[in-house]
Amino acid sequence: MNNEKYLIVNADDYGMNSETNRAIEELLEKGLITSTSLMTVAKESKTAVLKCSAEKYPAGVHFTLNSDSETERWQSNSGAASLQDIYGLRHSILKSAFAIKSKDVDKELKAQHGFMCDAGCKPDHADSHSGTLYGINGRMFFINAFRFCAEHDLPFRFPKKAGFFELQFGRKAPRPLLWFHKFILSYADRYRVKLLDDMLANPFSMAKLGGYEGLQKFYLDLLDNIGPGVSEIFLHPSYPLESAGENQGEWQKRVFEFEFLKSGDLLEKAKECNITVGSWAQAPFI
Repeated sequence: MNNEKYLIVNADDYGMNSETNRAIEELLEKGLITSTSLMTVAKESKTAVLKCSAEKYPAGVHFTLNSDSETERWQSNSGAASLQDIYGLRHSILKSAFAIKSKDVDKELKAQHGFMCDAGCKPDHADSHSGTLYGINGRMFFINAFRFCAEHDLPFRFPKKAGFFELQFGRKAPRPLLWFHKFILSYADRYRVKLLDDMLANPFSMAKLGGYEGLQKFYLDLLDNIGPGVSEIFLHPSYPLESAGENQGEWQKRVFEFEFLKSGDLLEKAKECNITVGSWAQAPFI
């Protein structure tokens, strides 16, 4: 790749609800994003996968092992017993992690991938909702993910560079985390899974960002510091959600991210920075 900078602009959580679906479809149809990740367990996933198949959207499988809400649970695609209780996929990532059997993770990854393929929407990459496949829950489910990706020739969202963790922590990453990062990379090498050089996201609450202008500045500043290689920036765009309830403030962040992507400012900034923008399938992985 030499010094080429390549950026994937991904919208997560396609299939979550009709508001998110509508926003992502609008952005894809206008060419304002280059990829999306489909959440196959969510309530509007069937609508999303059929649209994705019909329109040939560039989409990955957004592997999901938990529910975002305690009161509105998502249902696993495999029905694997250890992943859920009587209501569906558990809400807590940490509390439920050690109840999950590795063989059930394998079943669920296969079922979620199959959900898309059976509808004629073959994923071009895989990634992890809430980081449940990154080891943050104390389980090495990244091994399950790498095995699956190797079998299906899927690149996986995980960064070779440690800068993402510094961005999330807001400071230099602690040594144990850097060691664990290298440990995960060693498994990706073992299974010969293609990874991102870097991944970019906004970890801050709306209270810290201080409104739309703060969010806009954060994302535009990120592009000033992108290095050579394949990077992905992922956002969670949506139309307003009336039922967001006590999470309305944080849902506003998704609305602002939609407005930001609609503005075209991100793509314009990428052009100014000589960054090539494209999909996962087009990415020059090395």
